[in-house]
Amino acid sequence: MNEQSWIDRYIRPLARAHGADALLDDVAQLETTGPQIATMDTLVEGVHFLSNDHMTSVGQKLIRVNLSDILAKGAAPHEALLSVAWPRTRPEEQFGALLAGIGRDLDGFEIALLGGDLVKTDGPLVLTLTLTGRCYGSGPVRRLGGAKPDDEIWVSGQIGWSVLGLAAAKAGEQSALADRYRIPQPPPLAAGKIVADQARASMDVSDGLLLDLQ
Repeated sequence: MNEQSWIDRYIRPLARAHGADALLDDVAQLETTGPQIATMDTLVEGVHFLSNDHMTSVGQKLIRVNLSDILAKGAAPHEALLSVAWPRTRPEEQFGALLAGIGRDLDGFEIALLGGDLVKTDGPLVLTLTLTGRCYGSGPVRRLGGAKPDDEIWVSGQIGWSVLGLAAAKAGEQSALADRYRIPQPPPLAAGKIVADQARASMDVSDGLLLDLQ
């Protein structure tokens, strides 16, 4: 593996934002109009995705778990930084598939890739994405913001898909249920504006509704 050649071939074409400077520098310039937020999630092979999952779906999952955090705070996704610790035993075509999935969702959710890091490793595949967001309001809708007794509780989507989908994926199923685990379905981008306009408090449900409500 030659990191620079892979960066040139797979990552540089995705880093089209002005602030990325075509990945010719060690830093990226951020656009900071209005209040901004940032989140970061890491996916580890064997923990957050299965070793035999298709790399395209793993790339999309990386984008979507971060996107969900941004939307839940009443913001729109904006710019991203990517870090990849790539096992030497995985072939180049899988890296290409990973970046194809990432690129598909960068375009689909209007996110600009600014840069990141690529390293070789003897361990599992580890992926980290930092995603910024532009708040619709004066700042993010906080988890413990202004919730009061008798407020209504709203949930986007359906609860339980990830648990059912994981079981289906572990069983080797090629089904719509397993696909929901491999490629989570985030709310539409419009959800960020709805949260900003309507919610007193908000969070991304990751550990289960009842636990997170506490």
